Order: sequence, then C-alpha cells, then structure tokens
Amino acid sequence: MNTESLTAKLLDLIEGRETPETWWSWWDEHEPELEALLSRGEFLKLKPCRHGFQWVPVLTSQKGAIAILEKSGTAFAASNLYQEQYLAELDAFCKEQERVQREKQKEFKANNPELFRRYPKFSKALAKVLEPSDEIQPTATEEQIRNQESVLDFALPAQVREFFLLTAGIQVSAGVTIDLSGLFDLTIHGERYCVLGEFWKEADGDQFLLRPGEETIWYYAHEQDKVKRLCNDMTELLEKKLARYLNEH
Repeated sequence: MNTESLTAKLLDLIEGRETPETWWSWWDEHEPELEALLSRGEFLKLKPCRHGFQWVPVLTSQKGAIAILEKSGTAFAASNLYQEQYLAELDAFCKEQERVQREKQKEFKANNPELFRRYPKFSKALAKVLEPSDEIQPTATEEQIRNQESVLDFALPAQVREFFLLTAGIQVSAGVTIDLSGLFDLTIHGERYCVLGEFWKEADGDQFLLRPGEETIWYYAHEQDKVKRLCNDMTELLEKKLARYLNEH
C-alpha cells in the first residue's frame, strides 16, 4: 500500500464505485497498512463503523475519504449514491417495523378480548403504542397469585388481582411495567410497600406502590425520594392515568 494506490481507492469510494461488500473486503485486507500510513485521526475517520444498516459504514468512510483528499488537494466529484442507498434502506426498515408493529397490535387485540372488555380505554391506548419488543403476558392463575402473595406475605388488592387474572404482566417500552412475578417488598422512610411495577411518570425508574390493606395506588418518585398518591385503585390507574399517559406517548 502506497499513497498513489490509496488515493485511487479513495477516489473509487468518494465517487460511488464501491459497494458495502467491496469496501469491507478491501478494508479488512489492508487495515494494518492503513493504520501505519495514515494519521490516527484520518485512520479513525476512514474506518467503517459497525452498524446494523449496510450502507452506513460506506457513507461514514466516504466522509473520511473526502477529508483526506481535500487535505492533499486531490480533485474529486463526490457521489450521493451512498446517502441515497442509506435513506432507501432506512425507509425499508421503518416500513418493516411498522408492519411488525401492526401485526403485534392485531395479535394483542385478538388474544386479549377480556382485557379490552374490562379496560377498554387502557387497552386501546396500549394497542396504539405496542412495539415489537413489548410484552403482554398470558393470564395468571389464582394459584400463581396466591403463591406470590404467600412469598411476599402481602395480600394484593381485589382490583390488582382482577388485573392479573387477565394478564400476568405487561412491559411497555413507553415506560410502564406491571409484573406479577416481579413484585417485591420495599421499605421507604420506615413504611412497607409492595412494588407493583415501574411507571416513568417523573423520571425513569419511578415505581408503582401498594400499601397493605389499601386499593390506593401510590408511586415512588425516586429522584425526589418521595412517595406520592397516584389514584384510588387499579381501575382508575389503567382507565385514566395510564390510558392518558400512553395516548400522549
């Protein structure tokens, strides 16, 4: 590898004569030589990045190549090919994600008719925001609920039990998690609570809380280190608080 052969290759890259496959192949073959020939900054700007999209590494390397040839005073005509290919790839990816999301929403509605019947506002709002990675668990059994209550030594409010009989839990990337198997004890300022899940109301990681003998839902604003009253019961939480929150997200 010498300056003349490097310049020729950089011109191929800048002017759109490379593909992701040819560029990666050339880079893997010559990386040690390039590290010795170029300055550290030039090497790092030219080095293709590891990326989920095929054309992004070529596009970023093209920018590095332009900087190198501009510094040397070499004339070139930069191609928009890699930018166009990346945008086309991004568009196809977004359309596929939308398709997967629609399928997941359709499946959610078909598999949870009782959830829609009991909590219509919450269920409709939830269906709109479901991402491919989000999870809606199957129904819990009375035995599973009793076992969890026994482990925690905590009697769940009637409306919370009713919710778990429709789904053992939800995990939504918009910032809501309610999970029967994930319930745990937490003592805050000397008072005992059962953590029902997470709700990113004021900050990531804020938690739903239950107190013994109450239907009331509380939450812990951890950045303020405060427990605040959220609503009267599970139905109000789902049909008002979370339905509104999900519709806004």
